[in-house]
Amino acid sequence: MDQKDKTMLLVVGVVVAVALVAINFDKITGSAVSNVDISVTPSVVAGGEVTVMVNANKNRVKNAIELRRVGGTEVRTCNFENCDGSWCSKPRFGEAGSTLVANCRTSPDWNGGYYALVKEYQSSKELGRAYFTVT
Repeated sequence: MDQKDKTMLLVVGVVVAVALVAINFDKITGSAVSNVDISVTPSVVAGGEVTVMVNANKNRVKNAIELRRVGGTEVRTCNFENCDGSWCSKPRFGEAGSTLVANCRTSPDWNGGYYALVKEYQSSKELGRAYFTVT
């Protein structure tokens, strides 16, 4: 094999390596995740509903919002009312606006500080949380 053939094989190898990296770049580096905009009813009565509103900012959020006690282990989940499937990035097709809405019932025996937690669909990475009080 002469020098010209070796150089050609090296160039082809480099091109293939660059192409493989370019095709799988998001898998290698991880996709960028931005925080979501999340708001809740600031104060609710025990056993009442807390309204959770989320703008996903083009993230795939799990359609399972977690309500958690601050400093505790208690977890309750609820789903968005205007989303179908196990993840959402925007309301169902044909629905106006960009806000996902969930009305989650609190437990009658809750009292104190709680928060709503929104997670990314595949990684379960926390995307945002909003705090509320149950009286």
